[in-house]
Amino acid sequence: MHLLASPLQKQFYTYLPKSPIYKTYSVADLPVAYHNLVNHQNGGYTSKSYVPTNTPTEDALNAVYIPYIAGMFEQQITADYHIPSITRQEDFKHRMHVPDTGIIFYEDQDRLAYMDYTHAPSGNQPSVVYMNVGLGQQITLAETFDDFIAMFEDRYLGNPAPTLISYHRINAAILRESSYENINYLIDTYGLFLSKEWQNDWRQLIAHYLDKPFHQFQESILAYSQTHELLL
Repeated sequence: MHLLASPLQKQFYTYLPKSPIYKTYSVADLPVAYHNLVNHQNGGYTSKSYVPTNTPTEDALNAVYIPYIAGMFEQQITADYHIPSITRQEDFKHRMHVPDTGIIFYEDQDRLAYMDYTHAPSGNQPSVVYMNVGLGQQITLAETFDDFIAMFEDRYLGNPAPTLISYHRINAAILRESSYENINYLIDTYGLFLSKEWQNDWRQLIAHYLDKPFHQFQESILAYSQTHELLL
């Protein structure tokens, strides 16, 4: 699994090793596997998004859907459809539901995932916990973040993935599409439930590429993390 840049937001460089994140935890406490991910792409949509579980969830009978992993930068995001930073823990809506030993790296409406340092007070191998606040459901997905990253798999249960309509699920779906026509269909269909600003951002981006082969748009997305500049 690797991360795909969101073409709707500016890219930032990662934090310095001693920078604080939350409470007593700093960047130095984060797992090496997380550093490896964000050093290639500082926060982004997951190329594979389903993580197996031993119990049913709202996403699937035996999996949860995690479409993005937050980056590591100090700037506050300026739109709900931007991928957040783990260094801004207080910006997560459900921070109060997570223990002080937890570092949230994914939140989408009432679903979230976090690194749990409860049993790793002096190490950087936290377990990974998934929580559905609305259902009161909590699942330990993996004993280490390394194991968690290795668990991601593809499952085609629909594009966008059911059962939630959200900015992040539609963004992830758009990045997986294979034509401008399919992307415009997603914007037209789900734009009814999302903001006009989000629609306009996508339409302006796609308009720039409509006279170019679709593979050029895909290649630009893949190369975006190397430029740290907004796509035209």
